[in-house]
Amino acid sequence: MNLTAPPSRGTRDLWRPIVWRVLAFAVVYAAAVTAFSMGVGVSQRDLAGAGIAERAYYALGLFVLGGLDIGVPEGGPPQGQALLWAAYFLAPIITVSALLETALRLLGPLALRVRFLSGHVVIGGAGRLSVLYVRKLRQRDPRRAIVVVERDPSAHFIAELRDVHRALVLTGDVASDTVLAGLRLDRAHRVLLLTADDFSNLDAAAKILRLAPSLAGRIVVHVSDLGFLRDTAGSSVARDCELFNGHEFAAIHLVRDHLIEHFRNTENSDLVVLAGFGRFGQTVLDHLQRHALGSFGRVVIVDDGATKYARAFENGPGFAPGYECTLIDGDIRDLDVWGRIGEIILAHGHDPVVVLGSGHDGTNLRAALRVREQHPGAYVIVRSFRSSPFSEEVADEAGAHAFNLGGLIESGIPEGWF
Repeated sequence: MNLTAPPSRGTRDLWRPIVWRVLAFAVVYAAAVTAFSMGVGVSQRDLAGAGIAERAYYALGLFVLGGLDIGVPEGGPPQGQALLWAAYFLAPIITVSALLETALRLLGPLALRVRFLSGHVVIGGAGRLSVLYVRKLRQRDPRRAIVVVERDPSAHFIAELRDVHRALVLTGDVASDTVLAGLRLDRAHRVLLLTADDFSNLDAAAKILRLAPSLAGRIVVHVSDLGFLRDTAGSSVARDCELFNGHEFAAIHLVRDHLIEHFRNTENSDLVVLAGFGRFGQTVLDHLQRHALGSFGRVVIVDDGATKYARAFENGPGFAPGYECTLIDGDIRDLDVWGRIGEIILAHGHDPVVVLGSGHDGTNLRAALRVREQHPGAYVIVRSFRSSPFSEEVADEAGAHAFNLGGLIESGIPEGWF
């Protein structure tokens, strides 16, 4: 799944209203010039001897003054008078519509465009999760109005959300009282809080429930910290909103459909190497403990902040008894780090399971090639956020298993969210 959409569709959406307005102007202008050429006159000007330039000038003036300076049509054939009367009415309408659209753009979307919304979806954050959701929403409901609130005006996915998926993107903090007050939450269809700040998402959810109690049950809140997710389980936000961890969709699939099946096919208690212990790595270990405890005997955690992240994991959900855990603080790109891992694998005596789950797709792929070279029998899983034909081809040739995190998150989004 490619998160970068082709620009052509967004360009068409951008130019379409301009093209239609130019065509309308050309048709009305041509109608006025034709009417003058057919001999139709006006009550306040003598156009009997007017040349083509003068007729063109008076036709152009209809878009500014609507004919107030030259009087009303008179004389000439009925068809010509009908054309000129049509131009008298349509020319000012075209001008006013252009001015109104300019005013809407200049005066700000929050004050004007949102004011008329109803049945819209409000999304906090313009990150990858938002793009995944909006893309799926557009497939099911192409006409649904979407409002995205993003704190960073230079966020990478704003252009795609605005130009390709036709979302109204507002710059601001979704947890701000001022921003929330202008989003017409009482008329919103659904709210999804998908920023990278767990506290901001939960805080915004609490404020939204207070401003629009009718949205209870229709607010989705992303909480990436497993411990924080469990600590807030008893709050009113947890009762009235749907809290989720995007990594959990993917981790459940990885553990249940891949790792457990592999464990069943190996006679010995497996050694598991988790290279990368951020949100995704922690979620994978949590589900290994829940669904596969006893199938593995040792877990090696490798990360620049392995000790720090392990301490956070210990506070919640916590390390389960029944297996040995080894922490290695180091960069998975470092050959010395893999030398230490190799010693542990050699002492274990069996091919390991290696999950390369850092936040850098290229780093994971390079590490997979190194692991397969040093340990040809290893069961290697390469995590990437988006589908990449190149990565999949290289991983397949190396005998590794490509794992598309974004695609699994997207496929795991419940239908009820739409």
